[in-house]
Amino acid sequence: MLRRLGIWALCGCAVALIWAAVFYLAGPSNGQYPSQGAILHYLGHTPLLPITAPVALLGHHYAITWYWSTAINAAIYACAGLVVETIRLAVQSSRLRLRHE
Repeated sequence: MLRRLGIWALCGCAVALIWAAVFYLAGPSNGQYPSQGAILHYLGHTPLLPITAPVALLGHHYAITWYWSTAINAAIYACAGLVVETIRLAVQSSRLRLRHE
């Protein structure tokens, strides 16, 4: 189970790094691509960002750097993974008990 939680945390870290790269690479430019601001505004206001990176909800109120948001997002994913894996183990063990009875 510890390995699975590590995978959950790694996925949370990867998601936060992908969002940081998207906002960094598609950030302000010298007017070469005028639609970049519209794309960032759209991505920042869709439900996709708060669902995949819950730390973004804190970023609306507090200044969070990309490396702290990556660490916090990894911790949030690890906590979510703990809940999911605990439920998965409970369901799996109850299925095994039903088969043997």
